[in-house]
Amino acid sequence: MNPTDRELASRAGHGEAAAFAQLIERYRAPLVSYVYGLTGLRDDAEELAQEAFCRVWQKLPTLRQPDRLVSWLYRIAHNLAVSVGRRPRVAPLTGEPAANGPPRDDPGAEVHRAVAALPEAHRAVVALRHFAGLSHEEIGRTLGVPAGTVRSRLSRAYDRLRPLLAHLLED
Repeated sequence: MNPTDRELASRAGHGEAAAFAQLIERYRAPLVSYVYGLTGLRDDAEELAQEAFCRVWQKLPTLRQPDRLVSWLYRIAHNLAVSVGRRPRVAPLTGEPAANGPPRDDPGAEVHRAVAALPEAHRAVVALRHFAGLSHEEIGRTLGVPAGTVRSRLSRAYDRLRPLLAHLLED
């Protein structure tokens, strides 16, 4: 039986490195994907995700609500991406790939590039929903907005993404 996030967070908060390692294993890929969706840059996403895990490890003993660990982790990663100015440096979908950006012939990379080009509020909700797999309520807790706002931002983001990615649905 796999321990819950709450159990792992509680154990890790008491210094159990093995419990924290399980959390990293569980959330590394979705966190990197989320940050990649925010920045459009794979190398930066790896680096920022690692920094987020380091900060969580340092501050985990102060976490009062272990069941909110996932929202907290994504919020830290989000703040890191915003605070270090990792705005997307991606080429338009019809141009050349940006340095450190995704390859042109990968549909998944094209989706990340399109999401990274969205305004920050829309980019964050799409990345948390589709790259990290969070619910509307978890996204709301992460970003500090009501779930209804999350739904509204997702709808607007989809409206912007639909024409950019329609060709992928046709294939």
